[in-house]
Amino acid sequence: MAPSMRYLVVRALLFLVPFAVLMIAQVPWLLSLLVSIAFAFAASIVFFGKLRQEAAADLQRMREGRKRDGAGPDDGDIEDAALDTAEPFDGREPAGTVDAPDAALPADTREPVAADGPGVAHDASQPVDAHEPDARPDRAERSDGSTPDEPHASRP
Repeated sequence: MAPSMRYLVVRALLFLVPFAVLMIAQVPWLLSLLVSIAFAFAASIVFFGKLRQEAAADLQRMREGRKRDGAGPDDGDIEDAALDTAEPFDGREPAGTVDAPDAALPADTREPVAADGPGVAHDASQPVDAHEPDARPDRAERSDGSTPDEPHASRP
């Protein structure tokens, strides 16, 4: 048991035993309380100085973040050692992993989606310009105003 815990138990017993004896003797509870506190304080100072100093040193070590003498390794130390010995991440997936769904892929590798809204059908693989009603490359107007389906307009 840690020195601070032993000191706590000794102090509690030094208070509880006299308090119980005085309460059994039918001494008023307030007087029993005061006498028991004074007895526990005096006895712990006089008889348990070494245990008090060990408990104080144990609390100081805990406050500074150090472990008790003979304690095992801390979880944080174990995790740090595991991270130090781990291979660095190179950005590639480990072998044998399953392909991720489309939502997990970067935006530039996903299949294009129609931006016209529900119910509007068009070829999603072709870019759509919001300023032109039909901006597919196969329907683009020529400089003379004709489309690829129409013959060239003659210039007057």
